[in-house]
Amino acid sequence: MSNIPISRTFEITKECEYPSDYVVIDFETNGLEPQKCDIIQMAAIRYRNDVKVDTFASFVYTTFVPPKVTELTSITLEDCKLAPKLKELLPRLLDFIGDDVIVAHNASFDLGFLTESMKRLKLPGQTFIYVDTLRLSRQKIKDVKWHKLPILKKYLKLEYDSHLAEDDCYVCHEVYKYCRGLSTIKKEPSIECIDDSKDLDSNSLSQLSETELEKLIERAKLHEETGEWDEAIDLYEQCISFQCETTEPYDRLILLYRKKRQKEDEVRVLEVAIKFFKSEDKYLIRLEKMKLK
Repeated sequence: MSNIPISRTFEITKECEYPSDYVVIDFETNGLEPQKCDIIQMAAIRYRNDVKVDTFASFVYTTFVPPKVTELTSITLEDCKLAPKLKELLPRLLDFIGDDVIVAHNASFDLGFLTESMKRLKLPGQTFIYVDTLRLSRQKIKDVKWHKLPILKKYLKLEYDSHLAEDDCYVCHEVYKYCRGLSTIKKEPSIECIDDSKDLDSNSLSQLSETELEKLIERAKLHEETGEWDEAIDLYEQCISFQCETTEPYDRLILLYRKKRQKEDEVRVLEVAIKFFKSEDKYLIRLEKMKLK
């Protein structure tokens, strides 16, 4: 058995604790499973008092970039074949992050790849404190039903590319500032509700195979069984963000949010489920019961 200490992660969820000094990170990968897939591009931007002071970004060597990833990100195998290897880049990235709080969008995904890559390279584990702008945006931005970065970018009228690590860091930073009431960005006055089901990019259900979906659900169930509700919620939320066509992730999310007494999140998932599963009366019945309380 390895004696290398494992990494731990802790999320900041209290507004009074949100830092103004932090590092925003984002990874592009050649798949969804950290144990089997590789980081193909990484970026980190350091902020002090919410102002950028330094940047770290690089493609990462790999021998495999699926066509669907190239279509989504524009990253090609040629970009990665000449790039530094992970064993060279990861220690530099960790040194860049240092003791800073990490800010990331759907942080469980990026931190999953970060900690798994550290294990793969037998690097000592670290404790990472983070803020997840996906969770934060769900709480603070009510005009959209889906909170993927490309949708939030459109909502905030940001002029960055999507699905390139450094650009996604900039978008994540603007979302973080906006949710804390610090951004000067103003959304279109005419935009009251974005029908983002039509605006989801190619990182949608067409890119999530049935097998990949089943694995996400199984991982979420394992977290549920061990009492790791927040980790399970993150994975189920990933499933429904891909417009999953099976009801199970919706049902589990509704139950978990009810257990955590997070009424607004339960209502949000119910409303999405009603939209996608019109023949399922249970969601409408539950929502109507909640409104009567």
